[in-house]
Amino acid sequence: MQHELKQVEVRLKLTDKAGVFSMERIDTPEKAVSVLAPVLAELDREEVCVVNLDGKGRPINFNVVSIGSVNASLVTGRELYKTAILCNAAGMIMLHNHPSSDLQMSRMDRDVTEKMMYASFLLDIAFYDHIIVAGGTGETFSIRENVPELFEPSHYAHLISHVADGVKEEASYHGTSPVTYEILQIKDGSNGEQYRFWGMNYVQETGLQVNVSDYESKYQGKLKPGETLDTLYERFNLHRPEDFTGHSLSVSDVIVLESVGDKKAFYVDSFGFCEVEDFFAEKLERAEITFTVAECGEFHSLGRYWDDISNAEEAIALWKEYQKGPLNGIPSIGIQIHKPGQTGMEDAQMDLVSGKKMDLDMLRYYPEINAEETAIQKVCELVENLHDVNVVGNIPENMSAELMIHGFNPKGEIYNEELRKELSPKHAKRI
Repeated sequence: MQHELKQVEVRLKLTDKAGVFSMERIDTPEKAVSVLAPVLAELDREEVCVVNLDGKGRPINFNVVSIGSVNASLVTGRELYKTAILCNAAGMIMLHNHPSSDLQMSRMDRDVTEKMMYASFLLDIAFYDHIIVAGGTGETFSIRENVPELFEPSHYAHLISHVADGVKEEASYHGTSPVTYEILQIKDGSNGEQYRFWGMNYVQETGLQVNVSDYESKYQGKLKPGETLDTLYERFNLHRPEDFTGHSLSVSDVIVLESVGDKKAFYVDSFGFCEVEDFFAEKLERAEITFTVAECGEFHSLGRYWDDISNAEEAIALWKEYQKGPLNGIPSIGIQIHKPGQTGMEDAQMDLVSGKKMDLDMLRYYPEINAEETAIQKVCELVENLHDVNVVGNIPENMSAELMIHGFNPKGEIYNEELRKELSPKHAKRI
């Protein structure tokens, strides 16, 4: 039986659509933007398009890359640069519209701009600008003009080293021991929804924590010789296994590599991968303790009600404002504790201040509140800042004087138990 090895030639060809988009001669990037902006301004959905330029900055063609919804459009660098590569462009400009007429650059706009700039260094195709077009008005916002630092090469130097570090970490696993991998993606309803599809820069800027408790496993397998994080990324985007239950591998997903019991988690970042050192650490879930202010203390639902006030000054200011309101109710200030996993109906809440009276004795009937040190510190904060109310009773005896005094002045001298007994009744009532 004869075997033949045939050479196959594959070519891609750009074809022009029928019709002329503009009768005006477009020989500069500015003219291209001036022609496209009015068209984008009339669209009721977000669209992303690119203008490809030759070596002298003259437009070659334009391409609509993505058509999205009223406030979002999904786009990848692969699609954005495809026509630029096919037509041998030396540079390009990207445009997209905001149907809402808002010209403010979103974080996603910034991330896409950074991705395009980073890719331009690798492809050697200049990325000149990213233009936002306001719906209806046709006004434009040039990111290069307004945020020039995003177009500075120095802005991306650390990203190149960041990717290199990820490669070094990954390479440490390619020894003689077998390596397994696991694809994790953020599960619905978890805290991970706050950073789903966001890069690590956003996670760090917002103080969020990437933790295994926010994720669920979508696939497990053995790393084959020659496979890397990059090849896994390509595989789970272009050639996904049939038993893979997740979406295409995206930013905020995590790849866990394990060898001889040692696990390392790699976050899919806007550029490459970065290791998450505390990914498997136990996540401490703390209760959220806030002040509440009700316009009508007798029946909270009859007036305005706030339950997310973090400091006493804000709560007192709102309480005083409600005293002048038209409802003629008795405004109140309270404490609320919300624990992770609980619904709002399960929150512990009590009113401390009603009218011109603060009843500290009521604390003993709310064990969920008086067991929380932070809650008692907030009570002390309230006492310290409210000087025109009658304070009745005192903080329950099981709460130490050390805690009470610390609530007033964290840097002050700590009273011992003997001194607490010597406090006068008058002083005790003010505590």
